[in-house]
Formats: sequence, C-alpha cells, structure tokens
Amino acid sequence: MGWVAVLWVGTAIHILKMKIQTRKTNMKRIILTALTALAISARASLYTTGSIPDGNPTGVAFTGTYDQATAGFTVSSLIISLNISGGYNGDLYAYLAAPNGTLVMLMNQPGMAVNGFGASGAGMNITLQDVGAANGNIQNETSGSVLSGSCNAAASLSGFNGSVADGTWTLFFADEVSGGGTSTLNSWSLGITAVPEPVNVALGVFGGLFAIAGLIKIRRRKKAA
Repeated sequence: MGWVAVLWVGTAIHILKMKIQTRKTNMKRIILTALTALAISARASLYTTGSIPDGNPTGVAFTGTYDQATAGFTVSSLIISLNISGGYNGDLYAYLAAPNGTLVMLMNQPGMAVNGFGASGAGMNITLQDVGAANGNIQNETSGSVLSGSCNAAASLSGFNGSVADGTWTLFFADEVSGGGTSTLNSWSLGITAVPEPVNVALGVFGGLFAIAGLIKIRRRKKAA
C-alpha cells in the first residue's frame, strides 16, 4: 500500500509539473503573438493608404518609410504587395519610386493591350515580383475577378538593385479612364533583401588583407629578433 501511495504522489507531481510547463509555454506563445501583432501594426502604420480618384490621370502619391535594413545597405531584390478594392483594374497605372529617385513602373492599365478594354475586375490582392510569379506579367491580366496571387510587374523590379533600402518610398497610382468607379488602396508593403554596398565590402576585404599583412610582418620581425 505504501508503494502505491508513493507512486500516486509521484504521478501527481509529474502531472502538476506538466501543467505548469504547458501554462508557461502557452504564456510564451501569447506574449510572442502579441509582440508580433504590435510589430506588424507598427510596420503597417508606416505606409499611407487611401482612394485613387476615378478618371484622374494626375493620380495620387502614397508614401512608405522602410526601416528594416542595416544602415548603408542597398537593395538586392524587392517585392511589393498591394491590396486594392473597388474600381476597374484595367484603368490603373502605377509606379514605385525609391528613396534615391529611381522609378520602376508597376502596371499600366493591365490587359488593355491584350483585349482593348483591360482587366475588368474590381480590386486586387497581389504581390508583384521578378521571379517565380504564378500569374505571369500583370500587363497580360484580363480577368473579370479580383486579382490575386503573384505577378511580374510591368517593368523589372531589378531596376531598384543598388538603391539605398532604408528611407521613404513613394507609390504613385492613377486611374486613367473615368466611369469604372473609385479604387481604394487598403494596404501595401515592401519586401526588400538588402546587402552591403559593394564599395564597403571591397574596403572591408582590403582592410582585412592589410591587417593580415601587418600580422605577418610582426611575426617575421619577432623571429628575426
């Protein structure tokens, strides 16, 4: 009977420890989820959004402050995600401008050159990129539905390679033809892979070589002494 009691107590203690550990794990997950939500919220607030006036070629500029890269790093690759509702996709024109002024056209009335009236859907939730796009070039889209998934931009986003990553980026949108309704940019974000500037890398390499050469000279002097 004594051994049974000891076994029961040991089992109870083990179960209690497991419950405590589970609660700690759950608490960590809750905290991590909350911090992630705060980080996403903070980042999203850096990108302005709003309406794209119908039939107004003058358009409107939205700005986004990207501060995720190490200071001095430049763009190696870039993608841009767009969430737009309403309007007429075939009327939209857009370009992105880097902090240094480099411009790349994102779209120019998608589908218009294919069928004469463009993509007739209202809105899009897409990612524009250079490689691996599931739907090809956005200029060839003629869908009557909300555009989704990934597309190639009208021009190559590699045009931004070498531009400074951190800073204020400008997203310009215009609705070229009236009558399709008002489009609304609900959200947008940049995904940037940044690398050190080639000059800085070269300086670092040369600096390392000079340091090694200096150590070799010191060792030779010590041996000669």
